[in-house]
Amino acid sequence: MGDRTEDGQVSQVDSERAENLLKSSELFRATSTRRTFMSRLMAAGGGVALGAGVGGGLLFRNGAGAVVHADGVDPVVAFGNAAVGAERIAVAFYANALGQSSAYGVASDEAMGTLLNSSHRDYFRAARQQEQDHQDTLVSLGLSFPYSVFGFPSGTFNSASAMLALGEKLENIFIGAYLGAIKAAASETNTFIAEAAAQILGIECEHRVLIRDIAGDDPPNNRVFEGNLSSNGSTVYATANDAVNALLALGITVVS
Repeated sequence: MGDRTEDGQVSQVDSERAENLLKSSELFRATSTRRTFMSRLMAAGGGVALGAGVGGGLLFRNGAGAVVHADGVDPVVAFGNAAVGAERIAVAFYANALGQSSAYGVASDEAMGTLLNSSHRDYFRAARQQEQDHQDTLVSLGLSFPYSVFGFPSGTFNSASAMLALGEKLENIFIGAYLGAIKAAASETNTFIAEAAAQILGIECEHRVLIRDIAGDDPPNNRVFEGNLSSNGSTVYATANDAVNALLALGITVVS
């Protein structure tokens, strides 16, 4: 495990190692943003610690002070690992819709024609980059998902209507997954991870509304609450596996 002080807090060595990793993410390129993020990590007394070289995965401290390794045991880590896969699927979706290649999609899924007007393509280009930044940030923190390339149901990118319909369903699941992650983190009093998940959640909510707006849904912002406090809210997933299964149920396939 990484260098730690006698009371189990993250040491300065681990702090510097993590900050260096965060520099690789566009989201944390600005020094002020990165330092704020790191200061909150260091202040999370019951929260997050970094494994050796960080690549070994995030470690979390439960309420009793015990450290739980991130091998699918801790529910917060499980949500984080699943989020890496979800963000890869999201990057592939937005790239395919634009008719562009990505590291996470297959060429046969890429739209052959133009499905979006120029303004809407700008929305999707921004969304693709945001999802990539989310993925990069999660990976830089030691989270991982065993698969990288995903396929979509046949015909998804043959028309704008089919593409937008699936896109809204995807964003619904992403929202529910991040709500589940926030709930799991809050139950462990891990405010650091809860806040990080909430900040990503807000962007997924934006994406959902933009997709509905492009599809002509009226109104596109049709929710009072994002989760189960609204009759039309996203399912708040109890476990990471539930969220992954929901994605698979849409016809998303693992290629490699």
